[in-house]
Amino acid sequence: MMMQEKIEMVRQQIWQAIRDYGKHCETTEILDDVSDKFVDRLAEDSVQAKEGLREMFRKSPAWNETLDALVINGTRTHDPNYNRVHSLASEILYDAISPMDKTRSKLICEAIRFFTEPSADEEQRSEFISAINVLAPKAYAPGKKPSRVFKALCEALGVVDNTAGSDFQRLYAEFADELSSRKINFKLFVSLNPAHFVTMSNPKNDRRGGMLTSCHSFNSTEYEYNNGCSGYARDNCTMIAFTAADPYSPETLNNRKTTRQLFMYLPGNGLLLQSRMYNSSGGTNGAQAESKVYRDLIQREISECEDAPNLWKTHKYCDNNLGIAIGEGRGFGGYADWTYSGFAPMISIRNDHAEDFKNFDVGTYGLCIQCGCEIDAKLYCEDCKGDDHCYCDDCECECDEDDLWTVYDRYGDERHVCESCRIESYSYCDCCEEYYECGVEEVGDGDYVCRTCRDTYYSKCDECDKYFRRDDMFDAINSDGNSIHICENCRDNYFVKCDDCERYIHEDYAEPAHKHGNNVTICPQCRDHGYSTCDGCGETYHDDDLHDCDSGECLCDDCKNKNEKEEDVA
Repeated sequence: MMMQEKIEMVRQQIWQAIRDYGKHCETTEILDDVSDKFVDRLAEDSVQAKEGLREMFRKSPAWNETLDALVINGTRTHDPNYNRVHSLASEILYDAISPMDKTRSKLICEAIRFFTEPSADEEQRSEFISAINVLAPKAYAPGKKPSRVFKALCEALGVVDNTAGSDFQRLYAEFADELSSRKINFKLFVSLNPAHFVTMSNPKNDRRGGMLTSCHSFNSTEYEYNNGCSGYARDNCTMIAFTAADPYSPETLNNRKTTRQLFMYLPGNGLLLQSRMYNSSGGTNGAQAESKVYRDLIQREISECEDAPNLWKTHKYCDNNLGIAIGEGRGFGGYADWTYSGFAPMISIRNDHAEDFKNFDVGTYGLCIQCGCEIDAKLYCEDCKGDDHCYCDDCECECDEDDLWTVYDRYGDERHVCESCRIESYSYCDCCEEYYECGVEEVGDGDYVCRTCRDTYYSKCDECDKYFRRDDMFDAINSDGNSIHICENCRDNYFVKCDDCERYIHEDYAEPAHKHGNNVTICPQCRDHGYSTCDGCGETYHDDDLHDCDSGECLCDDCKNKNEKEEDVA
């Protein structure tokens, strides 16, 4: 299909998706603002940006050119063909079988039957496992994945070759794929179509009941993130994997998705990112069972399209310690949920690119739904927003612009809400004079401040554990001799100033002394570096006020004079 033909087909599909999206909504006020400028530019930009992914997926028999998507279902997968499993296992272990050692060869044949005869009775299975244990004592464990058992067996028999692209890697990937193949009872759509990105989350206020709605729902201005729908559609790496309530009804592909997950991949790079799973209840926390199934299916498609062994190592993305950092593309205004560890984002590296994969960015500018210009947040640019589009970002009630309050949500993003929502959900910071959803906390002087102001302008008193402005804090030494910071109240109640170094020291740590005829209070550090004990009276004096006497004693003036008088009398 020619590029222009593709763009025109996708343009029509976007318009159809918008109509389907609003079909069951209580209001289509926002969807009515979608313009030809927005749809035309989105169709052209998306088709061109994702051409690399499209050319890769066109090699798959699951590719549907009309939908601009892979359609993976029960005809694409199958139950394991155990004859093929036996053939692949025998080929992999061929070099380990020796006609000179019939006992070993018989054991290998018995071990192979463990993988090719899963329906054998318990006694036979026990014999297969015994053969594996003789050949590779550490290979088998109850519940261990069979492909991993086989890999350990191969290592024990010395047939493993981990060189990228080796015959072993190729055959083992085919073996593992065939062994884990199974029919799926659903259709998985893996789409590049911007119509599916725009409708990635189902519409809010659907008369049929809410299902899989999120901050990317395209008929709501409650959040800023639905700009990400067109931002994802316009990048060169993102694909959307989803299931629908009725996979045979084109309408439900656009307004009744049941699961949805974004995957990101650059053709030929070998690094796959898997983002948060959304289901009929909305965004999920933690890894869901569907996530692994979707990932396995997509890995298989990519590997087959790139004619590479389907061997991947999967890791948690957050804190991966592999130098992998997937950034947000310039101007991206969507919700970057792959950056939150609680959403269980995963990365997979294919073995043939273990040493040369490259990091990449996800998303780019979205488009204003009225004028089609690039924007980095919300659905409208500032010029198009106008007086006709002033809504409370929380309750979505229409408001006069002058009646909206600027507040900040728990992620630090600016929002505009009515007075009622401000009073109900936001707290005032006495420091920066802004309102915050995440709440404020009381500090030592009785003010209430947000977390950002607290961390920027305040420090915790090490004595009373309350926060005070840093300008009102004092350096001090605690009773253990450690440097600390204290508030004025703790200073006045529990600390005294060292008359020598002028630092504040805990009263339990201070010592009396004499200096140049005056009684002073000093810290132990000053005592050790400038003061000594009079050998006569045992009191502490500044070194300048002590005398070395002929007797070898170190004496203050009073003790020195007393000794001299006693000597004169004698």
